[in-house]
Parts: sequence; C-alpha cells; structure tokens
Amino acid sequence: MDSQEINYVDCKSILVINATGKMRQLFVPFRVQVILDSSTFKKGSWVIVDEVQTHKKFKLIYRIGMNWWQYDLFRIAVVF
Repeated sequence: MDSQEINYVDCKSILVINATGKMRQLFVPFRVQVILDSSTFKKGSWVIVDEVQTHKKFKLIYRIGMNWWQYDLFRIAVVF
C-alpha cells in the first residue's frame, strides 16, 4: 500500500495526498476499512465516516455512527 498523508479540510471533508503528491478531497460520507479488531469493529470490515474533526492527541477523529474514533484505526482506499 502506498503511503498517504491525510489532512483536515473541514468537518465535512479531508484531503488525501499520495506518495507522488497527487491530491484528492473526500467528502463525507466516505468509506474506511477497519485495520484493527475492537469490541465494536472487526478487522477488514468497512464503515462509513459521517463527520471529521481535528484532535490534539490523534490529529484527526472520525464520527462513525454516534461515536468518535481516531483516524489511524482505519484505512482509506482512494483511486487517484
């Protein structure tokens, strides 16, 4: 998987930049894949992000359903 940089734009979108510098803005709702098992999500499953916020500790957090999750628990599949 190519490395990606993910940046906050506003509560409704993020900017994904791939290793070659190509950019794509994603607007909510967008799909992300779970990369670690938890009591709520199974690794490999896909969930929908409804809102995005900045966070001091985690950089970004995603609202999925009624809960907030740190962004690095998920993978974004983007076609550039």
